[in-house]
Formats: sequence, structure tokens, C-alpha cells
Amino acid sequence: MSRKTQKFVVYLMLICMLLTTLLAGISMWF
Repeated sequence: MSRKTQKFVVYLMLICMLLTTLLAGISMWF
């Protein structure tokens, strides 16, 4: 696996985590 791919995977995981927290927060508000 190249360094570029590793970076991409890390960013993807971070975005997924952010999306889940956002969705959880929204569902808590509504």
C-alpha cells in the first residue's frame, strides 16, 4: 500500500467518524 492510499484511508475514516457524530447529534436534537 502506498503512502497516498494510507493517507486517503485515514481521511476516509475521519470523515466517517465526523458523519456519525453529526448524525447522532441531529437525531438527539430531533
